[in-house]
Amino acid sequence: QIERSRRGETNIFWPTPIKWFAKSSGTTNAKSKFIPVSDDSLEKCHYAAGKDMLCMYLNNNPDSKLFNGKSLRLGGSKELYSRNGTQFGDLSAILIDNMPFWAEYSSTPSNEVSLMSNWEVKMPAIVNETIRENVTSLAGVPSWMLVLLNNALEASGRENLFEIWPNLEVYFHGGVNFLPYAD
Repeated sequence: QIERSRRGETNIFWPTPIKWFAKSSGTTNAKSKFIPVSDDSLEKCHYAAGKDMLCMYLNNNPDSKLFNGKSLRLGGSKELYSRNGTQFGDLSAILIDNMPFWAEYSSTPSNEVSLMSNWEVKMPAIVNETIRENVTSLAGVPSWMLVLLNNALEASGRENLFEIWPNLEVYFHGGVNFLPYAD
């Protein structure tokens, strides 16, 4: 049924057309899967969860200066493959690519850099764009965020993140257990 929907057939999973498919990393059996992403799931699930997370943080931290800076977001590839009016790619790329235009003003790096597909080029580009920004929050999966943060420390010659971003106050992530990354 996924393949039928990817070919453009409608009303299989949802009463509105499915335009995007999030490509899984394939960790279960080494084969990627395609997860249908509807307009409703973007708004009522993914974006709503982000807003809820933000509201909970601000409610619990009334003196937050979060909006005095930018969110360093780490997203996947925008190399979205189009076929029959549907596209697939990393869920984070689909989310970033569909955010309102004004969201880029409070985020770093730029959409152009954030959605690059070649990680060997992307990582230094992210570091170069973000290292001089007033970053107040981090958002992204822990494994790749750890790589990015280590790259930022190395490129800056600093010993800790607060020497790079003195106003950093929170890290938002989802989808995986954070415990292995806590140290």
